Amino acid sequence: MAESSEKYDPSTYWLAPSRNFRTSARLHLQHLLFQNTLGCLLEPQVQSFVSGSKQLKVADLGCGNGVWLNNLHDELSAKGISAQLDGYDIKPTYFPAAAHLPPSVTLKKLDVLERPLPEDMVGAYDVVHVRAFASIIHKSNLTPLLSTALALLKPGGWLQWEEARVDAYLVDAPTPETSTSACETIVRVLQAGGEARGSTFEWLGQLDRGLSEHGFAEVRVRGADTRPQDWKAWTEDYLIVWEELAVFFPPRAEQPQAPMAREDWVALFARAVEETEQGVAVHNKQVVAVVGRKPT
Repeated sequence: MAESSEKYDPSTYWLAPSRNFRTSARLHLQHLLFQNTLGCLLEPQVQSFVSGSKQLKVADLGCGNGVWLNNLHDELSAKGISAQLDGYDIKPTYFPAAAHLPPSVTLKKLDVLERPLPEDMVGAYDVVHVRAFASIIHKSNLTPLLSTALALLKPGGWLQWEEARVDAYLVDAPTPETSTSACETIVRVLQAGGEARGSTFEWLGQLDRGLSEHGFAEVRVRGADTRPQDWKAWTEDYLIVWEELAVFFPPRAEQPQAPMAREDWVALFARAVEETEQGVAVHNKQVVAVVGRKPT
């Protein structure tokens, strides 16, 4: 019997059993790359706000394995700031054992886009952090996520949201003679698939406008260029994701007329890996960070 293909559903994709330790390892790499690019855990406006706090409550939405919160604990502790750091994610498999977490960090299972939100979370946080939600923003609709962030914040609290500019994949070769055809083909296929699902990512270029339209004040946005010395790591981060996408293409025996069968994708991916082994890099030129404050 031919193996069936899966339909991409952002609400369930990240729950698949195969995406546990591999994805968690990728999240550690992704965190390193975001920090190398942005140069800070907290944007200047949020850092200034936090520095004046003695008791702080922070929520990290889609926290993954909690790596950002763990680093924040270290930074705040070094400054003598007491904090309650809560991470929320739909998949607790990524969570470290509670016994291995810093005392200020708690990780909890929660779909942060579901309603109603738990009552004890509403209006409870000084800072809400969001990172890498682009793949679950459907048809450029920021309302589900931003309404959650706004609801969780205390009056005067800050949202910090960071995204790689996935609307602009770049494929760079070390020399003009180095082939990039397989990597470029994968980028085109993924862009076409995203457009077909209603994920065009044009909103990434106007995140500040999105926050303002949803009621945030003092909105600021900053774009930081990725570092060439990190491009290999960005490439490997994306290769991990690309390899797992094979299940979304039908086997040739199941759909002989499919424009891209699973076997085609596997072969294309193998050629892309060969190109990266010759120095080809796939990356996004920028990471963007936007902050906004809930009005008092």
